[in-house]
Amino acid sequence: MKIRNCIIGLVLAVLLSSCATEFKLASKFVGSAKPRAAVYFPEEALVTLIPDAEGNYPNILDSLDQNAFLDIMYAAYAKELKMYGVDVYIPEDQDNVPVDSLNWLVVLSKVEIQGLYTDYVDRLFNFFDDYEYTVSLNTVNVASWFDCNDGQWLPTQFDEYNLMEDFDSYLTKVDADKTEYHYDITPLKMKDIYDYAVFLGKRYAGFTYNFMMNRYIESEMGKDQKNPRFKLRWDPSEEGFFFMEPEEGFIELK
Repeated sequence: MKIRNCIIGLVLAVLLSSCATEFKLASKFVGSAKPRAAVYFPEEALVTLIPDAEGNYPNILDSLDQNAFLDIMYAAYAKELKMYGVDVYIPEDQDNVPVDSLNWLVVLSKVEIQGLYTDYVDRLFNFFDDYEYTVSLNTVNVASWFDCNDGQWLPTQFDEYNLMEDFDSYLTKVDADKTEYHYDITPLKMKDIYDYAVFLGKRYAGFTYNFMMNRYIESEMGKDQKNPRFKLRWDPSEEGFFFMEPEEGFIELK
C-alpha cells in the first residue's frame, strides 16, 4: 500500500510540475496591474421569430424591450468584469481609444435574439418500461459576436445560449396495461427574460476575462516556442483556477 501511495504521489507531482508554467503565468496575469476595458454594446439587437412545423409563431418576445435587455446585459457585464479586477470605462474620445495589453477594447458587434419552439425529448421509465415523449417548449435564443483588441484585433468570439420554459413530468398507472404521461409547463415571463440578460452579461464577462488571460499565457509561452497544453479559467469568487472544458468559453470564429 505504501509503495502504491508513493507511486500515485509521484505521478501527481509530475503532472503538477508539467502544468506549472500555465498556472504561473495565469497567476501573474491575475496579480499584475489591473487592465481597463472600453466596452461597447450595440444600440439594438436583431429580433426574429421562428415558426414551428405548423406555422405557429411564438409570442414570448411580444413585450420585449430590446433596449432595456441590452442595457441590463451591459450593466451586468460591466459589474462582473469589475469582480475580475477590470475597470470598465467610456472613453472621452471614441475615435481615439488606447489599446494595449492593459487597455482593452471590447465590442459586442452583433446580437441576435430569436423566439422559437424547441422540441424537447423527455424520457421516463418505471420498473418495466421506458417512455419517450416530445414536449414543445417556448425558447429564447441569444447569439452574440464579440470583437476584442489588446493592441491588435483578435479573432471574433461567439457564444449562443438558450433559455427554455421549465416543466415537470410524471407517469400514472391507469390499469395493468395502460400508463399515462403528464407534464406541467412553467411559462416564461418577461421578468425571466430580463433576468436572462443579467445571466448573459455575467457569462460574457467571465468568457472575456478568461479569453484574454489564456491569450496572455499563449503569448508568453510562445516567446519560448512553446504552446499551452490546456486552457484555464479564473473564478474570482473562489479565488482559484480551474481547467476549462472544451465546451467552455467563447467559440473562436475563423
